[in-house]
Amino acid sequence: MSVVFILLPFRNAAPTLQAAIASMAAQTLADWELLLIDNASTDEGPSIAERWARRDTRIRLVQEPTVGIAHALNTGLAQAQGRYIARMDADDISHPERLSKQFAFMEASPDIGVLGTQTRFASTVAQSSGMRWFVQWQNTIVTPHEHCIKRFVDAPLAHPTVMFRRELVERYGGYSTEPMPEDHELWLRWMDAGVRFAKLPEELLTWNDHAQRLSRTHPHYSTEAFFRTKVHWLARWLKRELGGRLLIIAGTSGICRSRANLLEAKGIAIHAFTDVRPREVPGYAFIPHDRLPSAGEAFIVSMISQRGSGDRIAVYLSSRGLVEGVDFLLAA
Repeated sequence: MSVVFILLPFRNAAPTLQAAIASMAAQTLADWELLLIDNASTDEGPSIAERWARRDTRIRLVQEPTVGIAHALNTGLAQAQGRYIARMDADDISHPERLSKQFAFMEASPDIGVLGTQTRFASTVAQSSGMRWFVQWQNTIVTPHEHCIKRFVDAPLAHPTVMFRRELVERYGGYSTEPMPEDHELWLRWMDAGVRFAKLPEELLTWNDHAQRLSRTHPHYSTEAFFRTKVHWLARWLKRELGGRLLIIAGTSGICRSRANLLEAKGIAIHAFTDVRPREVPGYAFIPHDRLPSAGEAFIVSMISQRGSGDRIAVYLSSRGLVEGVDFLLAA
């Protein structure tokens, strides 16, 4: 049994699949098994995968006819035998030392359940500044604490970079096949159970952005799908952690209010809204941002999603003595 079992699902990925597989075959860590999961492809991808399977006994090809990456990944998890499971996407390139460095870290860090790496961004899309910014944001999140407090902003680590302990699947379950971002839901569920996440501060995977990538095209990865996923786990966390403190929502726009309504629908009572400009929200108190309660008196959840706003809000609240993860969270 190999120490690392790699899951690489693919569907109609012939243009990029060869390079993705080759990057795994070139890993400096040799003790691995690669499972190629054909998710009902109609192109030459399966033929490429078959050639690799014939060439290298560590590589196997299986079929998953139900379309959906979560279905394909769960098929892979059911066959996983290694101590660690690594992910790879058919679009990307793993750098040669990725698995060896992740394996060494995990062996030396028994408290870490999931380990990602930083990613190098490459794109063939002309308008890719948003995706580039997102990758840069992910790369700033390294420690377990940073992954924990940033988990409600967005997925804090790139799915194809991760290596995790196989026992986590047995304890907390695999990928949800509901209409949601399957990776972020898994991270939120595992973090809710106390699993610690970390990231190697090295770019060990090239994340290839293109117009057909699922993260750009599939409704499961829309902004609202991400928020619907987050709000379930955010509500669970708040029910445990509020401890009688009043909840204040930062952000009074229509989008912020609609997201606050989703949180209320999960049973979380909202006391007031706050913003940099006075804007009354019918049925709720309004607290000017410069009159927010002191640390320990309330809890603030920011729903403001403009790029860069989260960092500015965190800096401002921290300047008032509030601690992220203790007195406030960013949720957009």
